[in-house]
Amino acid sequence: MGIKCPNCGGGMVFDVEKRKLVCAYCDTACTVHEYRQNNAAEYVNDNYSVSSYRCKNCGAELTAPEEQTVAYCSYCGGEAMLQQKQTETIRPKRIIPFIKTKAEAIAAYEKAVKKVLYVPKELKDASFLEGFRGVYLPYWNIDVEIPPKELTFKGTRTYTQGKYDYHETYDVKAQIGGQVEGAVYDASSAFDDTLAAQIAPFDQNGSRAFDEAYLAGFYADKVTASPEVYKGLAAEQATDKVFENINKKAGKVTVSVPLSKEKRRETIGAKVTGERVSLFPVWFLTWRRKDRVAYSVMNGQSGKITMDLPVDMKQFFLFSGIGALVLFLVLSLLPAFLQPMTMAALCAVLLVLSGRILNGELRHIRLQEQHVYDYGIEGGKKAKPKGKAVSCLGASLVWVVYGLMILLAFGTTTGSDGTVGPTFLLALICQIVLTVKLIRNAAGMRNKTGFLPTVAALVVLALGVYVGIRPEVFPNDAWYYGLACGCLLGILLNALFTIGRYNDLVTRPVPNFFRREGANNARS
Repeated sequence: MGIKCPNCGGGMVFDVEKRKLVCAYCDTACTVHEYRQNNAAEYVNDNYSVSSYRCKNCGAELTAPEEQTVAYCSYCGGEAMLQQKQTETIRPKRIIPFIKTKAEAIAAYEKAVKKVLYVPKELKDASFLEGFRGVYLPYWNIDVEIPPKELTFKGTRTYTQGKYDYHETYDVKAQIGGQVEGAVYDASSAFDDTLAAQIAPFDQNGSRAFDEAYLAGFYADKVTASPEVYKGLAAEQATDKVFENINKKAGKVTVSVPLSKEKRRETIGAKVTGERVSLFPVWFLTWRRKDRVAYSVMNGQSGKITMDLPVDMKQFFLFSGIGALVLFLVLSLLPAFLQPMTMAALCAVLLVLSGRILNGELRHIRLQEQHVYDYGIEGGKKAKPKGKAVSCLGASLVWVVYGLMILLAFGTTTGSDGTVGPTFLLALICQIVLTVKLIRNAAGMRNKTGFLPTVAALVVLALGVYVGIRPEVFPNDAWYYGLACGCLLGILLNALFTIGRYNDLVTRPVPNFFRREGANNARS
């Protein structure tokens, strides 16, 4: 059914600021409750009628209540003619109406990007910001039951008092049981779980029984992720919460609890008892350049915002060039200059560091493209993080090597060239390790060229090793200036590829699998 004005029969939209349905033609206003009371005969318990539109460019499916139209696809920016048909859709159980207005979404966005230097100019354009769309996103509410029972675990406490060490053992008894109601999970495979997590949480105390009148003037996404995807996760998180509370209440006593997921689940016995769909409000802005899109989304209830902000190459080189010029002028005024050997050695260290940054970006992109952290896509393939001890040890070793290279580099300030070779040798070894990682990460991406800058880095570092161990063959400072320039060229290539891959990381391919429903943009 359409949301029609009781006075003139025109289409009505839900005005966020007034918290009422408002007629677009005669300004008649009424609450959703009042409208429903006056149109009780038209109310359908399980379904409601919508006009469905399909975008020819990306396949997105949009729907709108009768008497409203969809002029273009908000999800790929396509303006091709949309194919229309009438259909019915199943109503969700609950809905959180919009509280934040479109004006507030624009203001929050402008405040966030105001001091960002490198974003494309169009992202700050007022006409672009008018593209914010109100979207109701579907979420699964999953209920988990913890059966009542008493558990007994072994506990220990070790401490020193005076001249004595004490080791105490305990039997820790815990009474568990209860219900976890309405755990929230993104129900749209089109909406990335990482974005959903960044704008969470929604306060479900503000939810209402679903009424399609709340959708008047907004979009709403379809449920495309099965609840089966999240049931295991919901039970696992409820189980972890039980053990977390046991450890918290045990205080200084260390409780010996099962470590494996299977044993923990078996011990607690958590089970899913039900699921239902709720719609939560999100302000959604899409930016497109060629075949990539970026999204900015704001929680329509709390105002929490997250943005994909790509880097504009022209802006980056403009501000970086100005910064480099200022730095050059400052160094030129100093009474002493870096020796050519020191400059070359330091540039080698910076080259390796820039390669490490590039590798980190490639890894993030690979994980994103493979939907490793998105449970809504193919059930998720959540990566298993390395142990903290191993990660800390590896990171510490890496930074020790970097520190050693820096010390060796500054060792050349005494006029000795004996440390140039070892500096470049360490840098070359680090670069070889990075090359292996870069190739592995690039192989798992759609764009497999991310490792190419490492070729230039390997060549210049290998040349630096040779120059460093044969100083008698290369007595001219021009060789060291040349090595420094070669390293700087490698750093520039790493920067270009890093920015390019970063832009891939914060953008996505133009969607071809979105199935969205909704109406015209809200007035507010």
